Amino acid sequence: MSKLIAATEATSTATESRVGFATEGSAQWAKWDRYITLDGKRAFHIGNVCETCAFVFERLEGANEKVSPKELSERLRCGLRQIDDELVRTATSVLPAGRYDALLLRCVPRLVIPSKAGDYFFEEQVALWGVDGFWGVPHYTKAEYYRTGPTKMGNGRGLFEFVVPMFPTNYLRADTISSYKNTLSHEVLPTALAVSILDVKQPATWNGNPDVTEHWCLSHYLLDGHHKVYAAAEQGAPVSILSFLASEKGVSSREQVADAIETLKRG
Repeated sequence: MSKLIAATEATSTATESRVGFATEGSAQWAKWDRYITLDGKRAFHIGNVCETCAFVFERLEGANEKVSPKELSERLRCGLRQIDDELVRTATSVLPAGRYDALLLRCVPRLVIPSKAGDYFFEEQVALWGVDGFWGVPHYTKAEYYRTGPTKMGNGRGLFEFVVPMFPTNYLRADTISSYKNTLSHEVLPTALAVSILDVKQPATWNGNPDVTEHWCLSHYLLDGHHKVYAAAEQGAPVSILSFLASEKGVSSREQVADAIETLKRG
């Protein structure tokens, strides 16, 4: 799990932004499926609004490049130690209008290959929800991603954290990865940038008596810092993430967002 270094409330008033949120529904549910968009194209399907349905994300064709204000590049490269007003104003310029919790996190990411060891969707999710009754197979993300390790929150709750790249590892440049590995070896924590969602999910029924039945899934969708996070995973080293948690876009209440942040404080 990540360790929270600093936090503040943030608001984006942008009338236009490269990153967006979108929904799609039907006559029965006006807003059912949720998406993160990039330049108006769907980049990720981030599941539906059902509290008992399993958590999912799936990379779509629109997820193909980074998003980062040029004014932040040097500060992110050197690594952040705090969050200030200028930083928030600049970072939120690429985010859609809304309320956010700006979180500066420290974590050691672990790269996960879909369907391989450590894949949440093939392991913890199947253990609680079982295999999808229609497709007959576990959920497939169509993307490599990173995990930071789950943590129990008590009362049957568990926090599961995901760091999801906006483009695949084969887009990464070897020389840039090498440069960040050198930086990390000198105990410098460069900072990645992400927009995040908290989904709290619990199946209506389950088998047995599992310790955790309510999955608090905190997903950080990387906007910038793909080389940094990959290098950290390769080195087994910590990296920091400036995450803007969109508190109005997840399947979670304001109180649950606050509980998740308190859990991250304890690290």
